[in-house]
Amino acid sequence: MRASRRSLAAEPDAGAMRAADPAAALDPDSVKAAFREYLATLKRDPGTINSYAGRLNRFFAFMAKRGLSDLRAVTRGDIRDYQAELSSATWTVHTTHSHLRAVRRLYELLEDQGRILMNPAVGIRMPKLERNLPRNVMTRAEVRQLLNEPDTSRPVGIRDRTMLEVFYSTGLRVAELCHLTVHDVDLQNGYLRINCGKGCKDRVVPLGRKAREYLSEYLRHVRGTFTRERRDERALFVAEFRKSGNGLTTTRVNQIVRAYARKAGIRTQVSPHVFRHTCATHLLEGGADISQVQRLLGHVMINTTQVYTRAAQPEVKKTHRTTHPRERDKR
Repeated sequence: MRASRRSLAAEPDAGAMRAADPAAALDPDSVKAAFREYLATLKRDPGTINSYAGRLNRFFAFMAKRGLSDLRAVTRGDIRDYQAELSSATWTVHTTHSHLRAVRRLYELLEDQGRILMNPAVGIRMPKLERNLPRNVMTRAEVRQLLNEPDTSRPVGIRDRTMLEVFYSTGLRVAELCHLTVHDVDLQNGYLRINCGKGCKDRVVPLGRKAREYLSEYLRHVRGTFTRERRDERALFVAEFRKSGNGLTTTRVNQIVRAYARKAGIRTQVSPHVFRHTCATHLLEGGADISQVQRLLGHVMINTTQVYTRAAQPEVKKTHRTTHPRERDKR
């Protein structure tokens, strides 16, 4: 770690920052473009990149109000004031945290590139995030209803049923599913390889029996008809031939999942991420080891996975009450 990240005693001096590269001003527009390019090299999802850009826009607007046109002129005091402004808005702690994280990541990049001498975002105390329970977790009956909605007499129905089965079986994030290629599937052994998941981490996840069966059917009889004029297409899940044959986007997959949830009559909002919550919760309810669920979901910290143990508690308690011998002992 560099000295600038260790030393918090002195307020970063604007003049010292300008001395880092006097020939080129660090104006918001040029820096924003470089930051987007940096995130793209990390293979971040386009939606994630757009979110970071949107959060930085608010910070740049704050700079403009203060007459700051160069990021090297920003001090720790400015960033503390920006944090105060965010905290005074009617936002959740998570939203405030995400805006500050974007600023911190930007300055870390500038420091790593040697474009600033002092990092004004060092030592900024981030708001403490609460580990909230997943808002929506489907019941087993709702999952069955949803999985049965696609019309599997049609090719597009087989594709959609396959996606839903994969979501429920593996707990994949929607971007991870959209990044899958045909080369990431090991049907013989029943595994999927996830390349560049969140945090640019790779992992291998098991496929359940049903997901494996539908994936085999989709690959043998459906996908090829969608890509007959795009033989070089590597994406696993693709649009119908008449639409493009290209890989599905995260937006389109979200639309597909929500449409089937509405058809199934599920009143709560359902998305691919709800499938992720549901997969984890149902695994833990069934007695799965939490460290194995952590590996399946690709969580870096087990604390993230432990949220699902809290969500599973009511079902665990019900199971205990109905199955434990002492609960049924009348004496």
